[in-house]
Amino acid sequence: MKNEVWQELKDFGLQDNEAKIYLAVLELGQGTVSRISQTAELNRTTGYDVLERLCKYGIISRTPIKKKKIYIAEPPHRLRQFLETKKNRLEKYLKEFEDVLPDLQSLYKTDLKPMIKFGEGKEEMANIYKDVLTAKSEVYSILNLKGYAEVFDELGTYQEQERFRRKIKEKVLAIKSDTAVAWYNKIYKGKKSKQANTEYRWLDRSPKKFPVGEVNIFDDIVIVMLSKPGENVAFEIKSQSFADFLKIIFEMAWEVAK
Repeated sequence: MKNEVWQELKDFGLQDNEAKIYLAVLELGQGTVSRISQTAELNRTTGYDVLERLCKYGIISRTPIKKKKIYIAEPPHRLRQFLETKKNRLEKYLKEFEDVLPDLQSLYKTDLKPMIKFGEGKEEMANIYKDVLTAKSEVYSILNLKGYAEVFDELGTYQEQERFRRKIKEKVLAIKSDTAVAWYNKIYKGKKSKQANTEYRWLDRSPKKFPVGEVNIFDDIVIVMLSKPGENVAFEIKSQSFADFLKIIFEMAWEVAK
């Protein structure tokens, strides 16, 4: 159980050693640097540095007793207060970041050589996929959801909701399959505002003849997600010429799709 709680604390944003020290203080109730560090299986210097940080977080406190610093566990609800404060601070920074972004963008230098990012595994793929949410132009997408939507349903749902919120429009060429139709019905059927935001056209082709995954084309970026069994990779190519070339091909296919 202790290992599970330690992992949860790390998921909440505490560093590895912070989680160890915090659990040690909770377990002991109170103690000196040496005793707490020993319980957490860390050296005294590391333990002291971490304890001082946790005091600043407000989740433990310190008091002098007989010329020694004694660290005392605060009630666990203080951790929630710390997380709420951290969340509010991050939301404030995100709002302020929008004012700084144009200046940072003006300093960001690129040349004509295509820039390529590669990701392997669901987490790295998700980081690349979320770049779609930065689109300034309409997104062109090609989908083969058979065997793909089942793996990335949660990520796809989040991306769709966030894209609607940001009013990023999308045109989708979808390989028709039971999975693709079920996905469309779940997200769009009977929802006029979402249908106005995202237009689907269908390609009657066997899903088995197409790679499993998705291609997104927007601005000067092409994102490819591939998810056949044992593959799960993504890559992003930043090249205006390449993106424009694929946009033309997409538009030609769009004209003949149902």
